[in-house]
Formats: sequence, structure tokens, C-alpha cells
Amino acid sequence: MAREPSGHAHSHDVVGPLVKVVRSIDVLISEVQAVWASAMGLSVPQWNILVTIAEAQQQDGLSVKAVADALRVNPSFIVHQSRPLEDRGFIRRKTSSADKRYVYLTITPKALKELSHLAKSRGVVSAAIKKEMGEAATLHTIELLQQLERCLARCRLVVQINESGEDHPNERRSTIR
Repeated sequence: MAREPSGHAHSHDVVGPLVKVVRSIDVLISEVQAVWASAMGLSVPQWNILVTIAEAQQQDGLSVKAVADALRVNPSFIVHQSRPLEDRGFIRRKTSSADKRYVYLTITPKALKELSHLAKSRGVVSAAIKKEMGEAATLHTIELLQQLERCLARCRLVVQINESGEDHPNERRSTIR
């Protein structure tokens, strides 16, 4: 790697290319999910909610907050998007007996049956990825993406802290004299 006169490695901006690749992957994944969601008469967000609940395999269900955290959205979005899933008989909503503020979402046998019809298609996509990349590389890529996710979460905090501590041109900082 080229070294600057100060002895530090020459730095290249990785944020731009990273954003471009991750956004492209997100769009492609959403397009595949749209096919599966459509087969069940769902939107992609509803599909993601349903799959998140199904894959958690929690007998008591997942709290709305846990689903929101898993999908990185506001809990009110989950409440709104889960109502059609409940109306279609794909999930059940249960209020916690210990704390009425908590609502748990559970998958229904009907939803599991519908998801099982899509298992072959989902398997084809998984197999294609593993064939293209290899099993070990696929698992390694997932690990790298998880590492990147943790890194970006830390970077977000650093940026927020730095931004809150800087003077902004349109703000006046009060001083004690």
C-alpha cells in the first residue's frame, strides 16, 4: 500500500463503494423477496415480518419490539404492517399477561404451510449462492457482513458524538462570562 510522507498508509474512501454495493445487494434481495411475498399476497415488509417471526421459532412468539429491532424499523411500523398478516390468519397477536404494554406475535400453522410451499424456491436461491461462492466463502461473507454491521454501528455513534460536539455555523454557543 502506498505510504504518505507522514508514514501513514494512503487512505482511500471505502464508504462510497461500500454504499453502492450494499444498496445494490439490498435491491436485488428485495426483488427476490418480492416474488416470494407476491406468492402469498404480501408486501415485502410484511414478508420480512412473517419470516422474522417464523425463523425465530419462539413458542411464545416475538415481541413487536424484538421484530422491529431485527428489521431495524420503528415498532409502530410493525404494528401497522402486522395487522394485515393477522387478518389473513398468518400471525396471532397476544398481549403479555405480565405487562399489557407488550404484544407478542406468533406464526400460525397456516403461515407455516404457505411458507413451506416456497421452501423449494428459497432453497434454489440458497443453492445458487453456495454454488457460485462455495459454502465456506458464503459463510465467511456472512461473517464479514456481520462484522461490517457492528463496525458501522460504532461509526454511527462516533459520528453522532462528533456532530453533537462541533460548532455549527447557524448555532450560537452560549458562554459563561
